[in-house]
Amino acid sequence: MTNFEPVFINGITLDDTWHQLLWNLKEKGRKYQISTGSNEGQYRLAFDFVSGVVKRPHDRPLAPRMPEAGALSPPTTDEEIEHYFAKYLMDPRLALNEHYKYASWIAGGNGLCEVTQLSWIINHLKVSPGNGHCYIGVGTPEWLLHYDEPYKNCKRCNKWFNWSHKACPYCDGELTIHEDRRRTTPCLRGLDFRIIDGALFTMVYYRSWDIMAWPTNMGGFTLLNEYVAQEIGVEPGPLAFSSKSLHIYEESFRYLDARLNR
Repeated sequence: MTNFEPVFINGITLDDTWHQLLWNLKEKGRKYQISTGSNEGQYRLAFDFVSGVVKRPHDRPLAPRMPEAGALSPPTTDEEIEHYFAKYLMDPRLALNEHYKYASWIAGGNGLCEVTQLSWIINHLKVSPGNGHCYIGVGTPEWLLHYDEPYKNCKRCNKWFNWSHKACPYCDGELTIHEDRRRTTPCLRGLDFRIIDGALFTMVYYRSWDIMAWPTNMGGFTLLNEYVAQEIGVEPGPLAFSSKSLHIYEESFRYLDARLNR
């Protein structure tokens, strides 16, 4: 792995950190074609591994600022971030045909996770500020088996197949991908909390992460950090993040170039 290149981002605000990520992804990302799963056949540009710290994530606005002279739309707004925090991170109730929310594990107390992890963490940090085991796990090992379920169809044979089949083994015909049948594991896998110098530090880990969703996601975790900090009576603090696959899809390549004035 002589070409393996990890990247570390030392960011100030969410806006500054996102712009650094875009620049580094353009310069150091690895381009490849997706062989199976979501967006199969498309190209994407991804970091080998990236991590970083946002020292002042609570500076407003939370959403990235866009150049005044340009015509690019921002990837999110503060209103969208607030909605994401309230509905997707804190409310575990599922809408019709909704597979899961991150709140299914963060808030818990539902059919997917009966443990109310966030409440447990708040109670422990109130009593023991030096607590080092306040970690929220997202997803369960059994969900890996969703990837073995069939979601590709051969119309000629009327049979269904999973990710391992590129063509129908009976007639060698083309398979049609039905993403609506394909269940996955959550992209967010964990949130870690720790109090340092009277401020709440929050660490985020994603197994796979679209950089265009990064501002909404990290804005939501900023609001989560503020909520937990208020509940336990400390100051909101910095955020850290890491991912083995922070990426951008080919449909957004032009956006990336335009934002970087390339």
